[in-house]
Amino acid sequence: MDAETVKAKIQAELPEAQVVVQGEGDRFGVLVVAEEFEGMPRVKQHRKVYGALGEELKSELHALEVKTFTPEQYRAMVEANNPS
Repeated sequence: MDAETVKAKIQAELPEAQVVVQGEGDRFGVLVVAEEFEGMPRVKQHRKVYGALGEELKSELHALEVKTFTPEQYRAMVEANNPS
């Protein structure tokens, strides 16, 4: 599996999301920023991403690090890490 395939599967489930995927082979890190996550507990956000990958999680992916944010949470995190 490659990063573009992982990204395409997540975006099929969350078409309005910004998705960044890093990694190769069977190990990936994903960053997903989506309005849909607003008011949703983090565990449900992660389940949504895992659900998009379905069977690949059982067979092709060995390690998956998931980071999810609403757009507002992501902006706040970026600002906190890059003070002007």
